[in-house]
Amino acid sequence: MKKLNRHNRYARPRKQKGAVLVFCLVFLAILTVMGVSGMETTILEERMSGNMRDYNLAFQAAESALKAGEAWLILQPPNLPIVSADGSTGVWSEDAMDPSVVDGKYWWDHVNINPAWWGTNGLAITSVGDVASQPTYVIEEYKTVDSGQSIGIGGGALAQPRVFHRITARGVGLNATTEIQVQSTFVQSY
Repeated sequence: MKKLNRHNRYARPRKQKGAVLVFCLVFLAILTVMGVSGMETTILEERMSGNMRDYNLAFQAAESALKAGEAWLILQPPNLPIVSADGSTGVWSEDAMDPSVVDGKYWWDHVNINPAWWGTNGLAITSVGDVASQPTYVIEEYKTVDSGQSIGIGGGALAQPRVFHRITARGVGLNATTEIQVQSTFVQSY
């Protein structure tokens, strides 16, 4: 049996080459890049969800104004609303708002139909919260149909004229630059 020396009992430390240190630094660099990338993705998703919320607020505000315009027209019978070229009666005449009839654009597509124009000419509703400005609507009479088929034909009933109104509503979200316009066609017999 071989006798161990006191000096051989413990192994001498070897010279370290630093491979573990290099591996750890590379691993930490990879983890840092992954963390920064994850944070950027999270920030982007947060901005996207905030913009979507703002868009939804603007859309709901515009829908509220649209419903208010329809409710206003429902309350008018039996009298046909008076039409004016300046909207002072609540109903505009067809294409009275169009700044340039020859360009082929509808009036709501023009640059000068801006928030200030809507504030001056649109009818505002005041019950919408969490928006930069209250939604507004404009009612335009654009067609009257006094002939055509009716259920009352042959029964002795007179055909009532049907009046078509176009309601255009504008809603703004929490941010003033988020703007939505919606339209509906409203038909009523008077």
